[in-house]
Amino acid sequence: MNNKIRWLKAAFLAGIITDALALVPILYPPMAKFMWGFDKFSDNYFFAMGYSASLMAGWTLVLIWAYKRPLERRFIAFLTILVIIGLIATEIFAVVNGSIDINKMISTWILQIVLLGLFSFSYFITHNISKERQE
Repeated sequence: MNNKIRWLKAAFLAGIITDALALVPILYPPMAKFMWGFDKFSDNYFFAMGYSASLMAGWTLVLIWAYKRPLERRFIAFLTILVIIGLIATEIFAVVNGSIDINKMISTWILQIVLLGLFSFSYFITHNISKERQE
């Protein structure tokens, strides 16, 4: 397998693992308290987290699908870049309006920057590989 395709597969795998782990604080409030400092879990919170869990689980499945045929489905890497940027923007808004302490977001932002780099790099280095070279 081409090394460039390995980078793409690595990006998809990193996304799969990260998204699957992200479901833990979404579905388990004590972990949301630990990670984000949340201490109020209203019906509205559970409603929003239900939506979030559905979308996060769905995107995890999309990344698994892309992992199986990475070159053919490399556009998923670009879409994932947009999703990560959207998450970062939401988190910045939450920090600015005081919903989350900035110290609770630093490790998440570091992870997201690494993922952005990995998805961006792998997407751009595979732009000219023909589908026939995929294994």
